[in-house]
Amino acid sequence: MFSLVLVLAAYLARSSFAQYTLQDDYSGPDFLDGFTFFTDADPTEGYVDYVDGTSNGLFSQSGGSVTLSVDSSNIASGRGRQSVRLTSKASYNHALVVIDVGHMPANICGVWPAFWSTGPDWPSNGEIDIIEGVNLQSTNKLTLHSDPGCTINGKDCQGSTGCSVDSGLYGDSINSAGGAIYALEWTSEGMSIWGWTGSDAPSDALSGAPDPSGWGTPTGSFPSGPGCDVDTFFKDQQLVFDTTFCGVWAGEVWADDPQCSSLAATCEEYVQNTPEAFVDAYWTINALKVYTNGDGSSSSGSITGSTGSTGNTDNIGNTDEEPSSQAVVEDVPNDQSNTPSTTTVPPVEKVPTTALSQPTNPIQTRRPVGGRLRGGGDWGGGRRGGRGTDRKEKRKLSVGGRHMKHLIIESSDRDDGRG
Repeated sequence: MFSLVLVLAAYLARSSFAQYTLQDDYSGPDFLDGFTFFTDADPTEGYVDYVDGTSNGLFSQSGGSVTLSVDSSNIASGRGRQSVRLTSKASYNHALVVIDVGHMPANICGVWPAFWSTGPDWPSNGEIDIIEGVNLQSTNKLTLHSDPGCTINGKDCQGSTGCSVDSGLYGDSINSAGGAIYALEWTSEGMSIWGWTGSDAPSDALSGAPDPSGWGTPTGSFPSGPGCDVDTFFKDQQLVFDTTFCGVWAGEVWADDPQCSSLAATCEEYVQNTPEAFVDAYWTINALKVYTNGDGSSSSGSITGSTGSTGNTDNIGNTDEEPSSQAVVEDVPNDQSNTPSTTTVPPVEKVPTTALSQPTNPIQTRRPVGGRLRGGGDWGGGRRGGRGTDRKEKRKLSVGGRHMKHLIIESSDRDDGRG
């Protein structure tokens, strides 16, 4: 009898420990209390001018929703078309992140939107791409990027190449459905990402106590294992929203897309001279919540959320559930009508960098293919992750199921933060 009581007590303790509770709520009028605007030159070498959206209307709020827009009225000049990029002040180690997207940038030539997370000193602390794509891509690209030594499902997650799966709602499919809910669960057992239309989402996804164990097979899964201990390779993740143009992904595949390349000779030329094409290149965020379950390290930053936290959000944790037997990218079924396809080498990823100088007239300059340089820190606060590289490699990139030409990616010896 005594042993039965002990077993029951252990079970109840485990269940209580694994329960998620709301840690940070970025929804509503206090959204900007938890984010900062990035206004330096684009680390992805895009034809974009990141600005503080509060000064020109590119950031707006209505009711509980936030809209992140791009300039769709003016001929672009200087660094490029104006847009906004936001980085969370808080960083996380283990969490359940749930976002209700009312609208995202549509499938538009030249556009490269993403909702993702990254740690400092990219790629040493990893990157998780939750929603991302370019140009007319119709399916979401879920990707992890890490330091060398992380292999998941037989895929090398190292650096610019990463390990990815093409599956789930993206762009027009989200907008035509009236929005979508995406969720990332990050635990010691790995990463799982779900994507649903609003009507198909589980009722507890945005509730006070969500339970991912009842959400069914993820859209994409990246299990921890002998090839990659995710707690070693992914740390201190900050959340990022951005919409850039062209750059080392959307721009480099421009010529390989007959529909986009028929619009202009280069991506930059089209983005510069066709402002009306980007009316629908905006995000509407209805809700963004981060849940934890008390088994993780703290996050840092100044946040105001429903929990009333300011400055330190402790106990960011993972569930204590057993890893799903379905957690293999190759075998993940897709409920969104697009069959998942693994991608050995995803689009070139961004590495955090210091502010990059850009040509005065980028339309006359072909941007180098040097890795998708993506800074994730609070740049205004001096957090400048990234590292120099010395590499020369040939990669075959897969974009939306189409393989582009082989590209020679070269970097001389340098330590300027560009990957």
